[in-house]
Amino acid sequence: MDTVLICGGFLEEEIAKRVLEKIGSDCCIIGIDKGVEFCYRNHIYPQYILGDFDSIDKKILDFYEEQQEIPVKRYKPEKDATDTRIGLELALELGSKRIFLLGATGGRLDHYMGNLQSLQVALKYGAKAWIIDSQNAITVWDSSFSIKKQESFGKYISFLAMSEKVEGVTLKGFKYALCNYTMKNDDGIGISNEIEENTAYVEFESGILLMIMSKDKNER
Repeated sequence: MDTVLICGGFLEEEIAKRVLEKIGSDCCIIGIDKGVEFCYRNHIYPQYILGDFDSIDKKILDFYEEQQEIPVKRYKPEKDATDTRIGLELALELGSKRIFLLGATGGRLDHYMGNLQSLQVALKYGAKAWIIDSQNAITVWDSSFSIKKQESFGKYISFLAMSEKVEGVTLKGFKYALCNYTMKNDDGIGISNEIEENTAYVEFESGILLMIMSKDKNER
C-alpha cells in the first residue's frame, strides 16, 4: 500500500496535486495539522487526520471532525515526536510499503532535519519513504540499488552518509565514479553527481546512504 502524508510545512500545491495524481486514487492519505487545509481546498477526504492542530484554521478542523468516517487523532503540543513522525509511524502500522511526504521541507530547519531523520524509520519496516517537493526527491538506502536515467527526478543526484560512515561505496554509470570508497558523515564528495548511462548502480557494504535527486528551479 502507498501512503501520502500531507504535512504542515511549506506545501507547493501544484507539485502536491501532481504527486497525488501519479500515485493514484488507491493510496491512503494522512492529513497532518496545517496540511489538512490543502485537503480542504482540494476537496480531499483523508483516511486519517492527526496533529496538535496548533496552526490549522479551526473552521477547517471542525469540518473534518464532523465527518464521522474520518478518524481525527489529536495530540498535545508537549509530545515526544513531531506530527510528521507520528504520521509516518501510523503509515507503517497500516502496512505501507511506500510513503511520500509532501509539505515536509521549507520553513523551520529543525522540523526539516527531523523529517530527514524519520526517513530511516521506514527502513526498519522494510518500507521506503520519500520527501518530495518541486526541486527534490529525497530518500535513504541501507543496501545497494540501481537507478534508470529516464526515471531520475532531476539532473543532479547527491549521496551523503546518514550513518557515521558508509563503507565500500562504488558508483557506476555516473559522471563521477567511485570505487570502494568509505564515505563519512562529514564528507562532501557525493554532492552534485549526474547519471550518464541508461542505468546507474550504487553499491555499498554497510551504513545508511542519503540520496537527493534534485533539479534547478527552472528545470522541468
